[in-house]
Amino acid sequence: MDKKKILVIDDEKNLCILLKSNLENTGEYAVTTAYSGEEGLKKAKETEFDLVITDFKMPGLNGRDVLNALKDMRPNSPVVLCSVYHDDPSTVTALDIAKADGIITKPFEHTKLYNTIKEILADNPGMSKPKVKKEARDA
Repeated sequence: MDKKKILVIDDEKNLCILLKSNLENTGEYAVTTAYSGEEGLKKAKETEFDLVITDFKMPGLNGRDVLNALKDMRPNSPVVLCSVYHDDPSTVTALDIAKADGIITKPFEHTKLYNTIKEILADNPGMSKPKVKKEARDA
């Protein structure tokens, strides 16, 4: 079985390293990291990923910018937003939730993120729109 390709975009390098290590240790995923929205979009243009996980609040291109650009490039590619700012209306909006395939609130349990990834990829084997938006209804 081929490993699913995941791109993790977050300006917190330690979080990127931790997610890469944890996800790759499952044996199911090949993880690429990017430490800015700009770097993430460059990598997304070069490689088609099965899933992108992006932080929402980053300097430069933020998660909303990244989400919109990724959906313009590949409308059916799943994107998960990670945000610690879920209660601030100036951050994650209903439109973001509608575009994103999942929302994860920081801090998160790695098992919760892993289960969200599994469900999105199971619902999205052929890069079609997933059936379920994880956590969007919980926010």
